[in-house]
Amino acid sequence: MNWRKIFLFLLSTGLILSAENFPYKWSSYTTFFTPNIDDRGVNIENAARYLDGFILLPKTIFSFNEDVSSRIPEEQLGIAPTLSGEKRVIGFGGGLCQVASTLYAASLYAGLSIYERKPHSKPVSYIPAGLDATVSKDEGVDLKIYNPYNCELAVRAFVKENSLTVSIYGTKPMPREIKVSITKPEKFDNFIYTVTSRHIFSNGKAVFSEIVSRDRYIASE
Repeated sequence: MNWRKIFLFLLSTGLILSAENFPYKWSSYTTFFTPNIDDRGVNIENAARYLDGFILLPKTIFSFNEDVSSRIPEEQLGIAPTLSGEKRVIGFGGGLCQVASTLYAASLYAGLSIYERKPHSKPVSYIPAGLDATVSKDEGVDLKIYNPYNCELAVRAFVKENSLTVSIYGTKPMPREIKVSITKPEKFDNFIYTVTSRHIFSNGKAVFSEIVSRDRYIASE
């Protein structure tokens, strides 16, 4: 039996996604953008709409390309600046990486496992280096997140004026407290380096820490 299809069907009927079914807020992260300059805000709003309400079942993987990017009709994507490799270009879908990055940060604070994530080639303005995630359906660059818990999680995403907020809610309380730290960016030669770590606490006591990523970015000239 395909439980995910059943969940998605019930979701479409409005029977699952409600405050009563997901009463526990596990994490939340907000990023900002400049509105009314190009279609970036439109792209962010459209992507957030397709992300909003996604149910992450226990022991399953979320793929940003499959579960968000592939669901957005091409006519809903506008033109905005985006990083392609090492160059900033104008193209369709500029802003999707901001949605992916905001989700990535919220996922770290929720204690989710990261199966696949790639940083940008250069630091971006909307999120600290070490918390960004670039995605490209055409280039096969994806953000994949795994739910290791024995409960369902709901992703909520919404745009308000010039901000994007992604939150994760659970059917059960979050089992542990989580803090995320990023080292101060250090420049060597033409690159910037950061280390992102996650620290797990139980009842206020440290349980363990892990290095999530060691990232390298091309320094701005």
